[in-house]
Formats: sequence, structure tokens, C-alpha cells
Amino acid sequence: MPKSATKISPARPTKEVSVMAWIEDADQSVLLVRQSAGLKLWTLPGGKVKRGEALMKALKREVYEETGLRVQIGSLLGVLDRRDKDAITLLFAAVATSGSLKVKRKQREIREVSFQASLPEKASPSAKYFWSARHTLPREGIKVRISAEPALNVPLN
Repeated sequence: MPKSATKISPARPTKEVSVMAWIEDADQSVLLVRQSAGLKLWTLPGGKVKRGEALMKALKREVYEETGLRVQIGSLLGVLDRRDKDAITLLFAAVATSGSLKVKRKQREIREVSFQASLPEKASPSAKYFWSARHTLPREGIKVRISAEPALNVPLN
């Protein structure tokens, strides 16, 4: 009797996706959050995208949870591919539309929130990367079409 073919589906490679916001005040200082746990590093507001969650929704949620600010998301400013962690982080420009800076009482991840004119010494690797990259990129960022739906025959101009 012939053996029945066992269908084995190959493991689908995935990367953990995170989003971060670059928010400047009128003096061009950048909004940073200080972590409560571990090394207590300063980093840009943001976090992991939940499975099935839209990038923009995830970023708005994370910024609000960490800072108390409601934001409008702008252009994609940068991408950090952390091959060592099998993760990718997307940096977006953002502008505060409402709210006031505060760490929520229920928020356990963030210890402090403030605008910084320079990057603190104790900064996360992603904050260091994006901070240095912002000084070499055009101020307006990269023009990229962001959509929750797959693009079909859409010109990129």
C-alpha cells in the first residue's frame, strides 16, 4: 500500500513589528519616554503592533498609552531592521492634536515623559539609531503611501 503524502507547510518567517513616533515641540526638542523597568532607558514613544492591528492605529494607541497625547501620524521617517532580534521598527512623524503630557497611573512601562533637546546618554538602541539618522535625512521624511489594504496597480508617484 503506498504511503499517503503528508502535507507539511513550511514555517512562515515573520518579524515582530514595532512603531515609534518622532514628535517635536516648537523648539524642535523631541518627545522621549523613560522606561520604568530594566535599564530605564530613554526611547521614542511607541511599541509593538498587535497581530491584525493597523500600523497607524497601533502607533496612536501606544503614544496615548505612554504620553497621554492624541496624535496625527505623518510620513514614514525611517526603518530599523533588527536582524539580531528578528524585529523591525518603523519611525513615523507625528503631531500632537490634543491631550497633555502625563504618565498615567496605570502605566507601568513608562517612568517619565519629556521633550529633550539632545539625546540622553542612557538611550535605547532604536532611539540612538533614529536620532542619528534624523540628522542625515531630509526634514520632511520619505513620501510613502500607507494603506491597510494591499496596493494593486497603484502608481508610486
